[in-house]
Amino acid sequence: MKHHFVIDSCVYLSYARYKKLYRISYCVVDYGLQIFINKILLAELKRNLPKMLQHSRLDVQAAIDEIIEFSILVDTIPIFTDSPDSKDNFLFDLALQTKSEVIVTKERVLLDFVESPVAIHDIKWFKETFPVDL
Repeated sequence: MKHHFVIDSCVYLSYARYKKLYRISYCVVDYGLQIFINKILLAELKRNLPKMLQHSRLDVQAAIDEIIEFSILVDTIPIFTDSPDSKDNFLFDLALQTKSEVIVTKERVLLDFVESPVAIHDIKWFKETFPVDL
């Protein structure tokens, strides 16, 4: 059985900063994960990756291509309106419309969202639950 996940841009940015996006890719293969993204998440990554990678040799488009390679790009309809941070409503749209089990984030406001219709876990939980050999 495949596990469905949504990963927040802040998590992708953390992995990209240290040139470790391959670790998410390994999790997809090793644990049968399906990671979903949409156009809004991609736009957020394209907007924020240049700042994150300014001191890295990793190219922004290469990072985007890598994320797209191990993810499933889906179209979503904006429906969810109850996120504690309205700019993150799209994460819940993405998670609910793909029947994702978990949203992985580093944002405290989302981690503290007790009425969330989807389980929310932090990056530490993700790394401990889905460890990969290096």
